[in-house]
Amino acid sequence: MRRGPPRAAPVALVALLALLAGFALPSCGRPADDDRPKVALIGIDGATFTVIDPLLAQGRLPNIAGLIRRGARMVLRSSRESQDSPVLWSTIATGAGMEAHGITGFLKEDGQGGRLFASSDRRLPALWNLVDSRGGSVGVVGWWNTWPAEHVDGYIVSDRFAQSLYQRNFGGGDWKGICFPAELEAELQPLSRPPDALSRERLAALGEFTDDEWAALQGGDAGVPVVTGNGLVALKYGLQAQDSVADAALHVLDTRPQPDLFCLFLELPDRAGHNFWSMYQPQAVRGGPDAVDAGWRARWAGVVPGAYEMVDAILGRVLARLDPDTTVILVSDHGMRSNGRPGGSPDALDRLGRSGVHDPDGILIAAGPAIAPGSAAVADLLDVVPTVLAALGLPATTQCARPPLAALLAPEFLERHPLLPARDEPPLQPREEVYDGAMDAERLSQLRATGYLGGEETDER
Repeated sequence: MRRGPPRAAPVALVALLALLAGFALPSCGRPADDDRPKVALIGIDGATFTVIDPLLAQGRLPNIAGLIRRGARMVLRSSRESQDSPVLWSTIATGAGMEAHGITGFLKEDGQGGRLFASSDRRLPALWNLVDSRGGSVGVVGWWNTWPAEHVDGYIVSDRFAQSLYQRNFGGGDWKGICFPAELEAELQPLSRPPDALSRERLAALGEFTDDEWAALQGGDAGVPVVTGNGLVALKYGLQAQDSVADAALHVLDTRPQPDLFCLFLELPDRAGHNFWSMYQPQAVRGGPDAVDAGWRARWAGVVPGAYEMVDAILGRVLARLDPDTTVILVSDHGMRSNGRPGGSPDALDRLGRSGVHDPDGILIAAGPAIAPGSAAVADLLDVVPTVLAALGLPATTQCARPPLAALLAPEFLERHPLLPARDEPPLQPREEVYDGAMDAERLSQLRATGYLGGEETDER
């Protein structure tokens, strides 16, 4: 499946002749195979040092701690243009703002109330397209707005893979574009968890839930009505989606060569933070801790930190499958903070949540051959693409308004892989628009149920 650079044999012959003649061969913008850097970019939705730092002090995030110990950490400042997740993750993936990349929210106006944005609506190449066009291989699992999956040298498991978000994905019908290559869909299908398959044992890793709370959590399943903004339903969907995506990522890493760029998206910290922040940080609630139900404080104080521990465990399993010389970069689209609300009342469990909102300070944690240990600059979402391209030893792109993060890159790495001039990107090739109204309606229902769309209490997501 790897295309590789055209006319490889003549290039090799030129290189040999240059070596024999004692001349250095000019860089063609791509490192030789035996010295090609690899990068793993892992997105953690809503991650914040506000939660990470206390857990690090308690020794509860060993894999994140290991990356920081041998690498660097810094605040990753979120965009002021929008706080909608599709916008932020598209900005991270393109190195450009929303007016340039074209993903301006959750919904694209279609004259009929709007439809969800798709990958075909993005006007700029994403990082995986940029690496692909520079001759590199890519693997992407679960990233926002990757449906329909684009054709690359490698694979894409789109954001419509997780059954916990798209119950109908594998329930029959001619679903298109969930994965590339298409045959990967059947291979991964057994790993996609439906929301009603969540066990109480798995949920117990986050907190203790009463029978009434467990029943409310079943909203949307078995005929139980879904109410917009149901934080228990959001937790269920987020946990099942993250487990599904993690298993898919481990499967492709186990069964395929590691690509030059591997991207993974993990969502649970955002779901937990929006809906259980008041139980994690009750002192920030207006009226103080007593404004939060005492039972919730006792039983759910661990939901937010538990979500981070789950991410750390997944990270450890991913790291064990990566080449040890991989540069690993963790990023979040924003941080999280209290909005001062208590999170609801036990008398209305179907409206629990809405106590955490976005904070502009997210995270960037990085380690590996390309990273200078101990750097502590403040970064911006727009910095991610140029820095990842530099860490891959690939040419920059003029679609990015900012240069690579010089403070983050190790001088000795740059000596071996000097920064290459930015190049203009060819226009995106027109693609057939793959759209399925039934699948879109299902996803819209899920977004409303979890509070991302609709409802007068909607906060930034």
